[in-house]
Amino acid sequence: MRLVCVILASAILAACGGSSNSGSSNAGGATNASGLTSWPASQEGENPPPAPEQFEPIISNGDELASMLPGNVANRLFDPAAFGYTINDISDPVIVEHMVRSTFAQLQDGSRLQHAYHWYGHPYENAEVALIPVEFLNRYGTKLYGEIVLPYAAKGSPKEGPFPVIFALQGLNTNVGMYRWWHRLFADNGYMVFAFDFSGQGHSDDEVDGDPGNNLHDAQDAMNYLFKQSSVASVLNAEQVGVIGHSMGAGAVLRVQEQEAANATEPNPVRIKAGVAAAPVGESVSASPIPIMIQTGDHDGPIAPIPFANPAVVRPLYDSFASDRAFIVAEASSHGQHTNYPLIPTATWGRDIAASYSLAWMNYYLRGDTSALSVLEGGHPHLSYLHDSATRINGLEKSYRGNGVVPDPAEFQ
Repeated sequence: MRLVCVILASAILAACGGSSNSGSSNAGGATNASGLTSWPASQEGENPPPAPEQFEPIISNGDELASMLPGNVANRLFDPAAFGYTINDISDPVIVEHMVRSTFAQLQDGSRLQHAYHWYGHPYENAEVALIPVEFLNRYGTKLYGEIVLPYAAKGSPKEGPFPVIFALQGLNTNVGMYRWWHRLFADNGYMVFAFDFSGQGHSDDEVDGDPGNNLHDAQDAMNYLFKQSSVASVLNAEQVGVIGHSMGAGAVLRVQEQEAANATEPNPVRIKAGVAAAPVGESVSASPIPIMIQTGDHDGPIAPIPFANPAVVRPLYDSFASDRAFIVAEASSHGQHTNYPLIPTATWGRDIAASYSLAWMNYYLRGDTSALSVLEGGHPHLSYLHDSATRINGLEKSYRGNGVVPDPAEFQ
């Protein structure tokens, strides 16, 4: 089978760091003095349009496609090495056809070819969210694209609010579609999620003159937009706000949390109570005033996908945190475990670990849900056996290897 990968090896390295959607919509919402009475119109995640007419009938036939395509197009679709999230991705015709259509679309619709990744998400995630696409200006005047992901896929009522809020920050050269699984995870558990493309990425515009491309400022401007201008502002809980991010977005999480310090020079417009920094790349912090979880994997690296380095590189960052903290290392997982971009190599259990620990962290620190401690302090059979994972919650330090708690050496003295 020649159709084994839709991304090039260079695309994996790029991670470190449109067209209209035809999905279903919900009815528009109305507001009154007490807030929303029904949800604003929403849609599914954006899917790619059909492939060009001559290719659509043979879209799953790798050999025939390769023989008909121009060389530059074939090079984006075919690769001699089987880089795969799992063999199931390669053998699943729904995923393969989605990736082929997305690549054709990327070559025609203005997607950011230099960033390698298309913005059409994942076929199994797109259909499970109800999102409101929005545009807003950052403080410099650059137009940014965002997605408000509604709680419970808009199947409940806004009257069930106010809802806790998660801001989601992306990696270098990526887009909101690549993290739709993460947005869906929190939305399915009753959170309002706001994900957006940093300036110069995804559907957002390139920086206007005078815009330095400051990710902290973009994140803070997204907070201002959601809480002061968005159609869902009246049903948000400003006392339960967290931030998550991957790779470059993890670095932005750390910059955001620094601004919760008493002596912050650029305070956040809304109080952030907890953060998850997934696969940060060579970061340090000047302050750590809120609970922060770091997630990484055995095969993560400071420049993906250099294996084995990142857990050791970022452990000193974890040790420097003065607040409650967690350091979660997934066995044999890579820099790509936090994306839903098909065919990026990582362990099949990596996303499960990322999901269960990040959700439990926010449930505990935003909602005060003590049942989350059973996840946070319970170990997991696929935590790393090469690097200790660790938590410090309410002053109690614990270390974990695989499914067990590592005994404190003091117990044997």
